[in-house]
Amino acid sequence: MRLVIKQTIKKVSSTTDKRVINLLVNDDFINYVINPNLILVEIWDEFFDAHPAMIPVAEEAKAILQGQTISDPIPPQAQQELEASILKKCGLRID
Repeated sequence: MRLVIKQTIKKVSSTTDKRVINLLVNDDFINYVINPNLILVEIWDEFFDAHPAMIPVAEEAKAILQGQTISDPIPPQAQQELEASILKKCGLRID
């Protein structure tokens, strides 16, 4: 599973800003995008207030996490593994 994530990041990283990649591997940012809570919203709002130049970077990372910008679709099994990994990191279960 980690290999799939690394391959996806590698595919994205060839055309993506290193700051975006740093957000894509940040557990707090992933949770903020996928499963936000009041604490994470407050933390990231404060961060973006202090670093407004990071807002478009975060928007790009958010779009990637939500699958909006990947031009080469990953195989269905790899997508399922990636989704399961993200949900697990967020502490979510879908039955």
